Amino acid sequence: MTHTKAKPHFDLDLKFGQQKENELQEAIEGKIECKTDRICQKTGNVFIEIESRGKPSGIYTTKSKYYAICLWLEKRNHQIWVLIPTKILKKLMKSYPIKAGGDNWTSKGHIIPKGDLLDLVL
Repeated sequence: MTHTKAKPHFDLDLKFGQQKENELQEAIEGKIECKTDRICQKTGNVFIEIESRGKPSGIYTTKSKYYAICLWLEKRNHQIWVLIPTKILKKLMKSYPIKAGGDNWTSKGHIIPKGDLLDLVL
């Protein structure tokens, strides 16, 4: 078995890592809109609300810089969080249909395949 040597640019890697840590810390300390889609495992989709009871809501009214979506895995009793800049999610969702949903089907939102959200962040 051959061993590879450590990269000689540890200082640059460290600086880059610290920059990303700072960006995450800013997101966490700032305002994050958090949503959980409990049925995404059954439907394969995530519902991004834009209207409720005839009024703008959800992503259309948020002032949050980031949108966090919890993809809950009931069978395994854990979740995956997808953290997306709100402006990027707004652009993405325009490519997907608007459907009725939410409590008592009184909301409207874009239906995004959960795989497309994961592809966006991977």
